[in-house]
Amino acid sequence: MKNEKLMREGSVAELLLKMSLPVILVMTVTVLYNMADVFFIGRCGDRFQLAAISLAGPVFSAISAFNTLIGFGGCTACSIALGEGRGDLVKKYSSFALYASLGLGVILGAAILCGMEPLLGMLGTNAETAAYTAEYLRILAIGAPFLITGGGLGNTVRADGDVKSAMIASLTGTVLNIALDPLFIAVFHWGCAGAALATVIGNIVSMLLLLRAVSKKTNFSLSPKDLSLRKDVSLHVLGLGLPMASSTLLMSFSSAISNRLTVSYGNVAVASRSVAGKSAMLIPMIVMGICMGVQPAISYAYGRRDLVRLRRISLGVGAFGVSAAALMSAAFFFFREGFVSAFSHDAEIISLGKHMMLGTLLAVPFEGVYHMCSTYLQATGKVAYATLTSLLQKGLVFVPVLLIMERLFRLDGIVFANAVTTVISTAIALLLCRSWSRQIARQTQPPHRQ
Repeated sequence: MKNEKLMREGSVAELLLKMSLPVILVMTVTVLYNMADVFFIGRCGDRFQLAAISLAGPVFSAISAFNTLIGFGGCTACSIALGEGRGDLVKKYSSFALYASLGLGVILGAAILCGMEPLLGMLGTNAETAAYTAEYLRILAIGAPFLITGGGLGNTVRADGDVKSAMIASLTGTVLNIALDPLFIAVFHWGCAGAALATVIGNIVSMLLLLRAVSKKTNFSLSPKDLSLRKDVSLHVLGLGLPMASSTLLMSFSSAISNRLTVSYGNVAVASRSVAGKSAMLIPMIVMGICMGVQPAISYAYGRRDLVRLRRISLGVGAFGVSAAALMSAAFFFFREGFVSAFSHDAEIISLGKHMMLGTLLAVPFEGVYHMCSTYLQATGKVAYATLTSLLQKGLVFVPVLLIMERLFRLDGIVFANAVTTVISTAIALLLCRSWSRQIARQTQPPHRQ
């Protein structure tokens, strides 16, 4: 197959162009649709609704964690199986990815609806933001099965190098989302509820396109006949997806803690954090897209035990990611006031948002190394190390650093906690990658002859 040949023989430049670039485009448009919610709510001048979107962010991250659990696990499992020539397992993995996504979506949506009151308290809402946050969350909960299934399939479909189908589906859904935002928010005046509804509708369209794409693949299966709950299928997929999913899920809890700390400095601080976060999130997402795009190629090389190619891809992509991140962060630094002011005319929000954006940009060059380490460990099936690496930046290191820095430096501590966390996490991730690389080399060495 053409896609498999690319993963087996393509140069690093070809992999970046044909596999990473489409994922980067998807990530960029995804950031734009995340920005669209904040942009149109912010232009309405309602700082309470702007704060509500930020407060609901951890729940959206939790939903993303479950589609990552299935999607990344399915993608890695299928890619390794393809490298090993096990087409029968690919069908079982892909079928499990579909039905597990649907089931988890229903369960999570019901949990959000049934636990709305205590959830709002955990998120740190107050009298001004609680109603808006609840509106947003109710619609997300109803759409959870579509969000998780669409996200899960979007990752799984890339297992054989087919990034085009994932790109088309994601771009279509995202463009629709962006088109519906001004209609629902500015014209119909539905506010947060309109933003959530646009998100759900866009994801439903993406899911339908992905179902169609997967159904045409001979190696993949959506048939319940191929669904298997055996441990070697279900636990294998879930185990491989656990690192990224754990990271995203822990990020939602960490974000909730950060939001609760920020609330104590007023709703302007929460709204500024939302605007700054959306303005600065593009670079980390692009870096993540660079690494995610080549993940199937890394898994394929590992499945073939081609260590030379495995090392070449990992080092080449890592170097490119660091260089790209450094250049983009420098550009964003000089134009950060323009980015923040595009989302709000509020002078207080603009001033504080600029400062908060700086805290994110300082850590960006390290993101390239960190994401490559996480991708390498997950793509090669080292679940324990990959899980630990993914949890470092999103909680294990971040939460203690956040609490200590907030106590010492107040709001500035919250602003710069992420930069300190990323540096520490990257150093640990590099040590874990070095250890695992040596283990792989020892496992694949031919026996010593007397």
